[in-house]
Amino acid sequence: MGLTQTDWSKRYTEGRGFRRLGDEEKGLLVEHAPAPEGGRALDIGCGTGETSAYLASLGYTVDGADFAEGALEQARTDHPNAQVRWLCLDIERDDPAPLGNDLYDLVVFRLSVAFLNDRTRVLHALGRQLREGGTMLVITPLAAHTPAEKRHIALDKEEITALTCGWTSVQRIAAGDLAALVLRGPCADTVAMERSVPATGYAVAGALAVVTDEHGRVLLGWSKRGMWEAPGGKIDGAEPLDGTGVRELAEETGLHATGATVVSILTDAAKASRG
Repeated sequence: MGLTQTDWSKRYTEGRGFRRLGDEEKGLLVEHAPAPEGGRALDIGCGTGETSAYLASLGYTVDGADFAEGALEQARTDHPNAQVRWLCLDIERDDPAPLGNDLYDLVVFRLSVAFLNDRTRVLHALGRQLREGGTMLVITPLAAHTPAEKRHIALDKEEITALTCGWTSVQRIAAGDLAALVLRGPCADTVAMERSVPATGYAVAGALAVVTDEHGRVLLGWSKRGMWEAPGGKIDGAEPLDGTGVRELAEETGLHATGATVVSILTDAAKASRG
């Protein structure tokens, strides 16, 4: 189910109903993300602004971001006095410059993270926008409690495992038929990019460093994900693949190679269409 920005705006302007912010969710925000003095919060996929307005009532200075202008128009109408800066922003594809350089104490994804094509990358990028001790709060429907025709709005166990990979602290809390994930960093730069649904055309490129000794043994390390892995990670900017391998080797092991040779390139392709 691939809804465009225009589709989402139309749904909001037509007054299509969306799940209201429940008392259990409000309690989660109060208990696990109380507003510090001068605290800043970012509400991603803010929709008509109910969560953003509630965060503002708790004392946060709030940025409410959504890629559907129809949603933001309704948010401005429904919450005219809320101290919220409404931003029309596709957090996955747009330049994040409108967010500014000031760090956040809280980033919230309420019922929106399942719609991201590259969830792990987006969450880790926003994790680097958190102040020390800041919180990423993800509230999502669970696939086990969601009808098959609405599977696209929910996450299953495997998707949640991939989403939470690399965070220093992960806490999962039940909120009725929803799951709340309280994530705190710092989060790892190199993470699992796994999904149980078909991939889209968006790509992440990286390199692994294959290091052997005179006996043919291959250097592996025990990762935070509980598995043996070769040192490696994502490309930084426009650096070449061999340069990525050398850099990641040094960062992860302390070994400094004078050069590297690209011996193989693996491309993982999948159909982007969904039923």
